[in-house]
Amino acid sequence: MKVSVEQISEIASRIKVELPEETVSRQLKKAYNRLNRSAKVRGFRPGKVPLNILKRHYGDQVNQEVGIELVNDTLVEALEKTGMEVVSQSDLDREPLQEGEPFRYSFVVEVKPQVHARDYKNIPAKRPPVDVSDEEVAAELELRRQTNFHLRSLEAPRPIQLGDHAVLDFTTFADGKPVPDGEARGFHLEVGSNRFSPEFENELIGASKGEEREIQIAFPVDYGNKNLAGKNATFKVKVKDIKEKVLPELNDEFAKNLGGFESLENLRLAVHQELESSKTKRIDDEVWVQICDELINRNPFEVPKSMVEQELQRMLDTIRYRLSSQNLTLEQAGMDEDTFRERNREFAEKRVRTSILLEKISHQESLEVSDEELDQSLHSTAEKMNQPYDKVRDFYLRSNMMDSYRHQLLEDKVINYLRDQADITEVDQIPTPDPEEKQSESEENS
Repeated sequence: MKVSVEQISEIASRIKVELPEETVSRQLKKAYNRLNRSAKVRGFRPGKVPLNILKRHYGDQVNQEVGIELVNDTLVEALEKTGMEVVSQSDLDREPLQEGEPFRYSFVVEVKPQVHARDYKNIPAKRPPVDVSDEEVAAELELRRQTNFHLRSLEAPRPIQLGDHAVLDFTTFADGKPVPDGEARGFHLEVGSNRFSPEFENELIGASKGEEREIQIAFPVDYGNKNLAGKNATFKVKVKDIKEKVLPELNDEFAKNLGGFESLENLRLAVHQELESSKTKRIDDEVWVQICDELINRNPFEVPKSMVEQELQRMLDTIRYRLSSQNLTLEQAGMDEDTFRERNREFAEKRVRTSILLEKISHQESLEVSDEELDQSLHSTAEKMNQPYDKVRDFYLRSNMMDSYRHQLLEDKVINYLRDQADITEVDQIPTPDPEEKQSESEENS
């Protein structure tokens, strides 16, 4: 086998492969032997058809099939001979196979850029202080109080108000016929939550316990329930009960019930620490965005399109998974795949550039993740997930995700290294990014 490389660009090459006539003849002989066992040619028994007759009847077909087999059998070996770090291959060009002649084919590959990262130390960045105000702590405590309510039926009768929880029986009709699965008994609905239908919930305001109402709703054609999409529906509703929220007192008892804190002051201190930790992470991320942008500016290089497409697909898979937990599709969330790719292509390219540079810096600085560090991280992950360590470790092993887990730890280590090496200036606040930068940050978080 002869393999030669024709460079097209810094990240693309055409690989040319030539197989000797002996290899071609050997493969053709095997193919005709197989064919002779099953070929049906008038006047000859299976297995007894002369070779020249087989060639006359099946020559073009055999040459085509053997050409495909030779490519499939030798392509990986040809790639290994080049020593390239290939990320994709395309544009296969196969010459017609001719008996008694060498067989030639070629294909184009994209390779990971051969980058030597430079000027990655002392990158300037601005960092605001981590301040948590008493007002922020108070707001967080109130939020926790608001989410730890219990429901109580009204002590004194009154109509439904915004924020009440209505207990309903209802039947749904569309085009005068009952809607499949459109009946409910004892259905709980927070009025004003917009979790069911804003129009439906508004029509409940003012209704009293025991009252019956008919509510007319026109559903859009893209409504999630196909039995109601694009239809005018009638809900026959009876209010079985009206419940109101009862909020707990913000005191020591609340703190004990919430998380076993000894007092409200202990809870307040814990909330302060949580907010401080959250702000520290957010500011660390903001500092990293500054460092990353400058790192990319200092190290320009061409990025393989296939790597960008792979990153876009990974982003799509992630957002689809998150939407599925809400029983939503990409389309129901107001997006489509083509628009998503178009809007996020530039950001996906930035991610690819960043990943390549972090990998190169890890090699240049001899940074690695030891088995001990990997084990410590798995213990930490298990603790956060409230799962046994062995179960978490076995999950990553069974899913063949341990290498990617280690790779992410290594990227985090390089990021921390670059932050430690950066020229950080303390400021009151980081200037607001322009709209394009803000959009990229939003897309990253999604």
